[in-house]
Amino acid sequence: MMKKGIRLSIMALLAALMAVSVFSGCQKNDGDNTGSTGESGNETGKSVLTIATNAEFEPFEFMQDNEIVGFDIDLINAIAEKIDMTVEIKNMEFDGTVAAVQSGTCKAAISGMTITPKREKAVIFSTPYYATTQILLVRGDDDVFTGETKEVLDEQLKGKTIGVCSGFTGESYVNGDEDMGFTGIADAKATVFDNISLAVTALKNKSIDCIVMDNTVAKQAASSAGNEDIKAIDVTLTTENYAIALNKNDEALKEKIDTAINELKDSGKIAELYEKWDIE
Repeated sequence: MMKKGIRLSIMALLAALMAVSVFSGCQKNDGDNTGSTGESGNETGKSVLTIATNAEFEPFEFMQDNEIVGFDIDLINAIAEKIDMTVEIKNMEFDGTVAAVQSGTCKAAISGMTITPKREKAVIFSTPYYATTQILLVRGDDDVFTGETKEVLDEQLKGKTIGVCSGFTGESYVNGDEDMGFTGIADAKATVFDNISLAVTALKNKSIDCIVMDNTVAKQAASSAGNEDIKAIDVTLTTENYAIALNKNDEALKEKIDTAINELKDSGKIAELYEKWDIE
């Protein structure tokens, strides 16, 4: 038989060992935390780059098999990889993209967005990544818009019903915009559509005379299946630059994105994306 004093000592030792075991089991294992959700709210532990876009602008951003794809999407993912972030895309109306950045709902916006004086009052822009122009889309049998220069086409546009997309440069070009240096088209009526597809349908139905649109998107629309009766007039009406919009308080992020864009240009990656998406 064990003496009472010895028995009590052993029981106290066992209790202490059990307490140590339980305490150890409650400790954070720092070496096994790679898959946990960090500050960013994603399993990679990287910060999230929330991006506003409008997926109605093929080939820059559009829906394909229930997924947002396009040049801009590939570009922002390549940028995010360079700055060690992960991308979360938020699809919305184009007119809401700048407001989303300004309010902080999204960190940035990439949506074939032109740098304009008005937008620069609300956001800051990255270094440009693409230079584009505005051109005309007309019906295949059109014999009105025959001009081979901007000046002649501007004359032929007078008094016409012209399709434009809401918030796009074409709308400013037709209506006039002092900040952008556009005097407007005399006596013309700008019919505003939410996206290029709706504008093309109206053009086919002869409810508008033509469309003013970004050249790459216009040419893509003209070459799309079912649009054989639409053609692009490749005469430059105006030139502009696309860039990524960021909140005015995010200068540090802008610097990182600018560096990434320049590196992607130097490496030839952006040129590869132009080729992939058939962008001139």
